[in-house]
Amino acid sequence: MKNKENVRGTVSKVLNLTHRIVPGYITFVVIVKLIAAGQPFVSIYFSSLILDGLFRMDSFESIFKNVLILLCIDSVLVLIRWGLELINWVKKHELTQKINKMLVSKTMDLDFDILEKHETLDMYKKAKDGMLAGGDIRSFIDNLAGLVEKIATIVYSLVLIVPLFIPQVVQDAGALGGIGYFLNQWYSFVVMVIVLAVHVFMSYKMNKKASLLQVAFFEKNVSYNRYFGYWFNLIFDYSIGKYIRLYKMQKLMTKRVQETNDKLEEEGNAWINKDLKISMVPLLSQCFMQLASYVYVGLKAVFGLISAGKCIMYVSSYTKLVESITGISSNFVNLKTESRYLSFFYDYMEIQNKRYDGSIPTEKRDDNVYEIEFRDVSFKYANSETWALRHVNKKITLGTKNAVVGKNGAGKTTFIKLLCRLYEPTEGQILLNGVDIRYYDNEEYAKLFAIVFQDFNLFSFPLGENVASGVDVDRERAVKCLEDAGFKERLDKMEKGLDTPLYQYDDENGVEISGGEAQKIAIARSLYKDAPFVIMDEPTSALDPVAEYEIYQRFDQMVEGKTSIYISHRMSSCRFCDNIIVFDEGKIVEQGSHDQLMGNGGLYSEMWNAQAQYYA
Repeated sequence: MKNKENVRGTVSKVLNLTHRIVPGYITFVVIVKLIAAGQPFVSIYFSSLILDGLFRMDSFESIFKNVLILLCIDSVLVLIRWGLELINWVKKHELTQKINKMLVSKTMDLDFDILEKHETLDMYKKAKDGMLAGGDIRSFIDNLAGLVEKIATIVYSLVLIVPLFIPQVVQDAGALGGIGYFLNQWYSFVVMVIVLAVHVFMSYKMNKKASLLQVAFFEKNVSYNRYFGYWFNLIFDYSIGKYIRLYKMQKLMTKRVQETNDKLEEEGNAWINKDLKISMVPLLSQCFMQLASYVYVGLKAVFGLISAGKCIMYVSSYTKLVESITGISSNFVNLKTESRYLSFFYDYMEIQNKRYDGSIPTEKRDDNVYEIEFRDVSFKYANSETWALRHVNKKITLGTKNAVVGKNGAGKTTFIKLLCRLYEPTEGQILLNGVDIRYYDNEEYAKLFAIVFQDFNLFSFPLGENVASGVDVDRERAVKCLEDAGFKERLDKMEKGLDTPLYQYDDENGVEISGGEAQKIAIARSLYKDAPFVIMDEPTSALDPVAEYEIYQRFDQMVEGKTSIYISHRMSSCRFCDNIIVFDEGKIVEQGSHDQLMGNGGLYSEMWNAQAQYYA
């Protein structure tokens, strides 16, 4: 009962979704299938007429007339199918593109903390691979339409085959003999129905067993497939090729790929062996069914109960009938299997964001005067018992330059991600101008921050689009931001300027840039956004000392009138800041100016002196 409800639910979802995003696609598929079902019977019917005409030695005109009718009807149906399938092909690809777009949009709209979970990554992998493995919505619709085609085929077959089971009036019934007499009785039909029912039952049970085996194999190997894809993609990622070669990692990479491949192969071989054994049963049943139909119809022809032409028509129609009835059971099994695969897609699409999406617009202030307050904020990552932040209380007055420092793992980056609302506090509140940030419209709140994370990314897009983070580029502004970030010298050497494609993933003429140059572009991107908050996590880690000095010399000008927060392990950057926040084991242990903290003799001065000795 549950399986029926699942299939019905999936059918309803798929039909509604398909009709909404590609109107008319389902209708086209059904029409094509109805024509496809009827076309073979035109040939079957007229071929029997032509063959009987030849045996009766009818006139050439009579036989040629049937040949001509057959060719005309068949040609018209072929042309109609060709035209409809051309339109259907376009709609089918439109459906695929829109489904893929839905997956991409869903992924981009997920809360960051949900997206990075292992469970979410597995769900996405199942949704994506499930579509490839048999859960494609197009395949599901084709199966539904296939049911329509097979039902139509059964109707067409029965129209032609019913006369086969009607007893013929024979002048000398005794001349038929025992077998001939039996074949000319109505109960011979019952025997054929029983044989057909046994075949359908065996096929359905075995197909169902095979489909369950296939789904179990797919679910079991989701993680293996993800690992295999990861290792395999690494090998072909030219951006990390230097590490593989310099550290001689070829054997390690090959070993990891081989280990994962061996596991997949082992599971795959076990599945294939079981599947082969299961598939033999319906194959043997099909052969027996075909043999029974040929014997039944052939003997009727031998005993003169049907003509040679009718013999061909009945055998062909009965074969179509058997194939369709068997096919219906296969279609139902396939629909159940595909429903399971599609459930992965719908499970992923139905993931709910946990973040409260407020509706209050952020206050528009020309003076950029905002105040952020962390009020007793604590945070713990999912599936972790350790607190990343604990009882953090801090007010950040806007318009100031702040530094966040501490040892690795002290909670610095987590602090920033909470501030930007990539994570929600486990306990406590974060306030903007006295209002909990959850109550603000999230898109508007995000506009307040321009961020360069330590693990920033540039894209294989033109330089200008990387700076503007969009297709509409204010070229003068983009150039100014690149100059402020120290990229002017390299920009002047680029023949295409802002139109220069970065990297070679999308354009064979893409330009490779150094880590320091990439960091400057990332800084330019944050400046281009012109947000009230500028946050930089290790903003100069890839820059040489001269370039770093130049950046810091211009920071006052670049962030004038804004609030800036720097996360850095280079203690020298702290001297540019009004306020320094020192983290240790998830807590704020010190805060104040450079001079104040140096006089306290705490963690900050210890870290400062530890670095200073290398510059003495």
